Amino acid sequence: MNINKDENVLVILKNNHHYYWFAAFKEMWVMDRIKWVADFVRNGIDDLNFYIHQERYDIPVFNEQNADEFIRRLIKDGYLYNKNEIADEFYKRLSIEDSWWSVYDLMPDLFIDFDEKKLYSQYVENMHYEKYVPQNWVGEVVDFCDDGLLDDCERFWIRNGMDYRKNLLKG
Repeated sequence: MNINKDENVLVILKNNHHYYWFAAFKEMWVMDRIKWVADFVRNGIDDLNFYIHQERYDIPVFNEQNADEFIRRLIKDGYLYNKNEIADEFYKRLSIEDSWWSVYDLMPDLFIDFDEKKLYSQYVENMHYEKYVPQNWVGEVVDFCDDGLLDDCERFWIRNGMDYRKNLLKG
């Protein structure tokens, strides 16, 4: 299993108390593409056709109203990952090399909680997903893997009381 973090973002979606793990191209996860496009236009980039959202199921803003449809389409297109398989790969790699970079691609970048209308980002590149959340949503940069935002059953990097992710980050 290899999630290409140069092209894709690993995202946890929570909808109706159910968690889904997806990996898809970076622009897929800009929740409010209308705001995103407005920033391009404001910065003088308006000769591109930013108003076509075909690669994103013609959904310019995804939110709690269209979450079921969005998730259904992501699953249909093969973007769904099995968290248990990601966990297995995580521990397999740790048994070979005890380094953050050996498991980096298996760690989530975004947590989008449709139930609470919040987007949490720990994405380290130049895309600021937290800026482009729908109206009445909250977006913030936070280490959601370590602060209790995720249910324990989703945090596969903690096993038998040991937080392997935290240990790797300490180096």
